[in-house]
Amino acid sequence: MLDKIVSTYRKAKMSVISDLSGTVGDVLDETSFYDLGYMQSQIKRIQNEVARISKELEINVELDEKSEYAVNKRQELIGQREVLLMHMIYLASNSFKNLEDCKKMAKGYRFSFMECVDGLQEYNAGNKNNAFDILENYFNNYGRVKKHFLINKVFGLLLLDRNEYQKATPYLTCALQFVPDDIETLKALKICYEKLDIGYRVAILDEILSVLA
Repeated sequence: MLDKIVSTYRKAKMSVISDLSGTVGDVLDETSFYDLGYMQSQIKRIQNEVARISKELEINVELDEKSEYAVNKRQELIGQREVLLMHMIYLASNSFKNLEDCKKMAKGYRFSFMECVDGLQEYNAGNKNNAFDILENYFNNYGRVKKHFLINKVFGLLLLDRNEYQKATPYLTCALQFVPDDIETLKALKICYEKLDIGYRVAILDEILSVLA
């Protein structure tokens, strides 16, 4: 019963956030919420899979078979492990406290996404101009990172600091689609709508913040 209540509450919040962002269609599935429990379970699952593939790769290397099948299998396992590591870094980087571990996991690989991790670290260290330049450069080269809570939140806040209210709103609303009750993001989005003189959306955010308070 409790799970059903939580699910209904989350979907109701998502309906409001979707309305604020102007999106059309169904609300996001529950698994899109980057709550701590979800992230931990997903990261644990990936860790187990990485360990399994690494063990299989170790055996493959020790056997030192030269057949075409063995060589292809080795390359396949290496590729699988790389994809899983990237996925784990992507999930873990939704928290500032995990960023240094993300860099350790990426050591030896050339993941372009690590530029975003650098940007997040710069922001967390208070170097906002550097953070903005790094993230903007990444977006220009690779496009927006649409399924990442922290990157969208941080870049939205950076745009807000620069009085780029119109540009900030899609990043902030995107972040809220993953963590709908993030107070800092909600307050930032409210400021944007106040500056853009969109009163009914300000009223909605006031109501949400009042409930959360």
